[in-house]
Amino acid sequence: MGKSKHKYKVYNGKVIKEMLENSRLFIFVIIFSVGIIVGAASIRNNGEMIEKIKYLISSFALQRAGQGMLEIFINSFLVNIVFAILSVFFAFSLIGYPLIMFLPFIRGAAIGAISGYLYIEYKFTGLGYSLLMIYPSAVLCMVALMIIFNDSCEYSHNAYQKAISGRGHFEKDETKLFLIRQIFFTAVVAVSSFVDALSVKLFSGFFLF
Repeated sequence: MGKSKHKYKVYNGKVIKEMLENSRLFIFVIIFSVGIIVGAASIRNNGEMIEKIKYLISSFALQRAGQGMLEIFINSFLVNIVFAILSVFFAFSLIGYPLIMFLPFIRGAAIGAISGYLYIEYKFTGLGYSLLMIYPSAVLCMVALMIIFNDSCEYSHNAYQKAISGRGHFEKDETKLFLIRQIFFTAVVAVSSFVDALSVKLFSGFFLF
C-alpha cells in the first residue's frame, strides 16, 4: 500500500514537472485560441469587414480551385513560413520574447475571422468548408509553429539572461541545435502546406461561394 502511494506521488511529481516545463506551450495554445475567438467575434457586427472577407474568400476559393497542387502548396507554404521566419528573427533579439508571444494571436485571429465569416454567411456549408479545407492543415501547421515559437522564446530569453549577467554570447553548438530544430519543424510546416493543397484538390469541387 505504501509502495503504491510512493509511486503515485512520483508519477504526479513528473506530471507537474512536465507541465511546468511545457507551460509556455500551453500559453501559446491559449493565445491562439483567444485569437480565434477575437477574430470570429470581430466580424459578427462589422459589415465592412464581412464584405471584404466575402470578396477575399470567393475570389481566393475560386482561384485555388483552378490551381495545380504545386502552386497551391507553394502559396500556402509562403504564407505559413512568414511566421516561422519572424519567430527565428525575433529569437536573435534580446527583446524578441514578447513579440514572439504575439504571433499565435495573429494567426489565430486570421483563422477565426475566416471560419467565423464562413459559418455566419453559409452556416453548415461554411462549417464543412472549415473542417475539410482549413482546419486539417491549420492544426498541423500550428503544432509545428508553436514549437518553433517556444524554441525561439527560449533562445531569446536565454540570450537576454546571458546579456544581463555578462556571460557573453551563445556557444556554437547551442545555436546549431536551435537552428536544426527550426529547420525540422519548418519541414513539418511544409507538410501542412501539402495537406492544404491535397484538401483543396479533394474537396474544392463541393463548395461554391
